[in-house]
Amino acid sequence: MAYRIGVIGTGAGIGNTSVPPAPIAELASEGFAPELIETRLRTFPMTPYDRGLTVLAYVDCAIEAEKAGFDAVFINTVGDYGIDEMRSATSMVVVGAGEATMAMSCNTGRRFSIVTIWPPKLNFIYQERLRSTGMEARCASVRHVLSDAEVEGLEGAGAAVTSLKDGSASIVDRVMEQIEKAIHEDGADTIMLGCTCMAPIGPLVAERAPVPVLESMRTGYKTVEAMLALNVKHSHTAYPKADPSNLDAVGALVAGQGNLDLGGDCEVCVIAQEAAE
Repeated sequence: MAYRIGVIGTGAGIGNTSVPPAPIAELASEGFAPELIETRLRTFPMTPYDRGLTVLAYVDCAIEAEKAGFDAVFINTVGDYGIDEMRSATSMVVVGAGEATMAMSCNTGRRFSIVTIWPPKLNFIYQERLRSTGMEARCASVRHVLSDAEVEGLEGAGAAVTSLKDGSASIVDRVMEQIEKAIHEDGADTIMLGCTCMAPIGPLVAERAPVPVLESMRTGYKTVEAMLALNVKHSHTAYPKADPSNLDAVGALVAGQGNLDLGGDCEVCVIAQEAAE
């Protein structure tokens, strides 16, 4: 019997499929069954307020996943939305792509830089993760490939989507430019790609870079498998268990208005899913 791993955060629901992103499907070991699962509230963390809504959506999804018999949840986004709340609300293995990849960087070097296609105005996502994981001292810098002017709402991601899908030389060259600056100007000895949507170009970038490059989707997913294989879960001393009588509250809030779509099917985040179909 295979371990069921719910994958949250890849434009779930588009195409009504449970097929996981292609990089995860390719990496999945025998005995592990990753499945794409859908959030009932769809939003994208373009602002700190939107991030709060995304946390609510992801926690609701994780609670429902445990009820459905999943053994683990993989938060397939560097933002790790709702990770602490999930660990309190459930007894499943819960792994976030951001936290897992930052932790892995400690095995490859002393200081890592995050290189992301997202612009500086979304830096609050990385700042929160670095603070929460205690990794601020290990992070040399956060480097952004796109400027604020290039991403006006979700629509501005269109050109980047096409470039990432095609692995075009222009987007790869821009990523490599920021990697070189991170190494030579910021002192990074390891690079973490700052969005799981960068998975399609991850192997190419890793081949060209002179230091280890950790692609967050693949790194995070394999961490889930490792924890399941080792029979290790999060500590309820660190994440006290929630009152069971309160667990339905999140679902009631979300379900009270039906399936809400607040513009959360970001085109960037569905790249890997489209490749899998």
